[in-house]
Formats: sequence, structure tokens, C-alpha cells
Amino acid sequence: MNKKMKNHRKSLKNFIDMSSGDPTAIIAKEHGLMGLTRLIMCMDKLGLNTDNNYFIALPDYTYTRNSFRWNAGFPYGCIICTDQTEPFIPIDFRPNCCGVVFAEIPEDEFDLVKLKNTYHSLLHSYSDLDSTDFNRRNHFFGIYRNEKTDKYYFLIHGSFMFAKNGLYSEKNQDLVAQKKTMDVLGTPLNYLCGYEAKQYYNNYIHHEELSNFYRELILKTLFPEAKILFHRTHEGFMDMGTLLLGAYADYNPFSCPIMLSPDESLPYVNINNPVELGDSKKLYCAPHGGGYALSSVIDAQKTEMIGNEFLITYTNNSKMLTNNIIDMPFCYRNDSADKWCSLYKKGNIIETLKPLFNLKV
Repeated sequence: MNKKMKNHRKSLKNFIDMSSGDPTAIIAKEHGLMGLTRLIMCMDKLGLNTDNNYFIALPDYTYTRNSFRWNAGFPYGCIICTDQTEPFIPIDFRPNCCGVVFAEIPEDEFDLVKLKNTYHSLLHSYSDLDSTDFNRRNHFFGIYRNEKTDKYYFLIHGSFMFAKNGLYSEKNQDLVAQKKTMDVLGTPLNYLCGYEAKQYYNNYIHHEELSNFYRELILKTLFPEAKILFHRTHEGFMDMGTLLLGAYADYNPFSCPIMLSPDESLPYVNINNPVELGDSKKLYCAPHGGGYALSSVIDAQKTEMIGNEFLITYTNNSKMLTNNIIDMPFCYRNDSADKWCSLYKKGNIIETLKPLFNLKV
């Protein structure tokens, strides 16, 4: 059997599809299967075990607008598990310690201009902070209210430029020198093995701890009496063999907010039913948000096994052939929490919070 087809079938077998199943998720699945196949082929050539490689697609499963990550075969809204009998990290998944801190706060007038000015003052006090950290893509601060209990909450979502500078291979000259590259199906795959992989992981832990410190510093500066309920990374590592691409994961049950768009309520969810991985491993998982959905698209088909070309169909039955999905118009899904809890039975929604204000400054 052709080795590519054999590894593609292995990828399909180990692909756990708990996505929305919409056309955007179909595109991401085709792309992710090829990415997982390339990962397996690379690890096979290095003599590493690939039997325990798994790919979990969650209800926010979609493409990523980061072209480096997407072109390397990594979608978003998923978890990738790799065997770590020998340390191995595919660094093109581009961990950046992006995460969420969520806290209960006292009732206040919530003067947005005052909050913005307080945050800007903080920016000038710490050289690690960049003015664009919470002003890009879907990074933001949000204030919410539980209308049943009349309690208020604050959420910070984002990452920091210093983490990207330390963890992205094109921004770090030490990584440029350390990384190894293998051509797999005509596309370079960048990775680290052994000591270098351990070193990179330790560097990641340092940046994650620093990211957590600054998110909490911002929270406590804006709301000194805040009580933290949740603080986790969704774009990085759970451990060296568990890669988080817009997802939360743990070996134990947990609760988390699942971010949707500013015009949608914020569900706070208890995750109590794990995803089974093979015979011996299970993960409690949750989507981190809604995920992008291509606007007005009702069907999508991949035109070739290798490559990023798709034929998409719109609601008026017009079609588009494109190899540039990441620049297409999109909206945010609003049902990822409902699907995770009601369809896949992985948890239950504890409370639903009304959005009051958002800051993107």
C-alpha cells in the first residue's frame, strides 16, 4: 500500500471528530488530516512511535487566520496528542500562551474610559507589555452580569508579544539554529527532538508563567477585589505531548467560560465527561470559543489530496474555487457550548452571563 495512503488512513482512524460538522469544519478536517498525516510520516522517519497520536476536533473546530500555522497543516479548535517516549515537538503549531482569566468582580459604574486609561498607564510601567497585546484579532476585555444572581464578572482574553518573540521560530534566532526541518509531501515540517525539545518546552513554561502573571496583574489593577474563578491557556501545551490549538484540556474535570461573540451571552460550563483516547488515556476537554465560520457557505469540497484548494458553494448556489480560505469573510459560531454539552454530552452549562461592555484597546 502507498505509504502516504497508509498514514492517511491511520490519521483518519485517530481523528476524533466532535466538531460542528459545518462546511468550515469540513475544510478544517481535510486540512487537519493532511497535517496529522505529515506529522505521522515525519515521526515514522525519525523512528518514533505514532500509534498513540490523536487529533480531537471540538465544536469550535475551524481554520486559523495565522498563515504560518495554517500552511504548516494546523487548524484551530482542536487538541493534538503525540507519543512522548522520545521528546518531540512540531514547533509550527506556534504556541503563544494565549489564554483567559475570568473573575467575579464587585458591582461598579464600569467607567470604560477610566478602565482604558488605567490599563494604558499600566502599559507604560512594564516593558514586557505591548500596546497591541489586547488590540488585535479577537483579544479583548469583557464585563458580564448574571441576571439571576446580580453578580458581575470580568474576562481577559489574549496573549503577549514577548511570548511570540520567544516561541515563534522566525522571531528567535536560537530556534532558527536549533530547529530541524524535514520535507514531507513537498512541504517543510519544522520540529525539535530530544534535548532541544525539552529546552523549548521549558522555555514555553517560562513564557506561560509570565503570561499568567501579566493577565492577573491587569485584572487586579483594574479590579483589585476580583476573585479569580478560571485562568488557563488555550494556545500552547497542556503537557509536552498534548498540544492545545484553541482548546482547554485536563486529566480532571474543570469549569470554564466558552467565549462567543460580543453580541452573544457567555456560557460558563462544567466539564465532567472525558474524551477517551485509546485504551488507557482520557482527557477532559472544552472548546475555548465559537470558532470562525465562513459567511454564507453551505458546502465545501477539497479538490486535491495535497494542497489547500477548495471548491465552496454559497447560499445562492454560486461557487468559488480558492486556495486562500483564511482571507475569506467569516462570522462566529454561537452554538459551540450547546453542542459540547447537549450533543456530545461532555458537560453542562452552569450559568449564562449577559455581556455588558467590551474593551479592545
